[in-house]
Amino acid sequence: MKIRYIVLILVILGVGWFQYDQFQPKRNHDNAKQVRLSMTSEEVIQLMGQPDKKSILFPGRVDADTTYQYRAPFASSDGIYISFDKQGQVIHIANE
Repeated sequence: MKIRYIVLILVILGVGWFQYDQFQPKRNHDNAKQVRLSMTSEEVIQLMGQPDKKSILFPGRVDADTTYQYRAPFASSDGIYISFDKQGQVIHIANE
């Protein structure tokens, strides 16, 4: 009987952790819809927060100087990518 309670508690904790872990990616997805071309990197950080990852190159975007990557919600794309040109302005948004 104790084992059933322990298993039930572990399942509840696991579901709770999964829901908690998905809060930031959901917010990223919602905020990314507000990002517009020609916004500065400072404006994007103010809206989205610090990126999970910054990279210099983005496959297929030779005009991009820097790309910010943010976590996307579970079962969606592999991430939210926002690319900037050399002047620090948004030139590409991948949010699907």
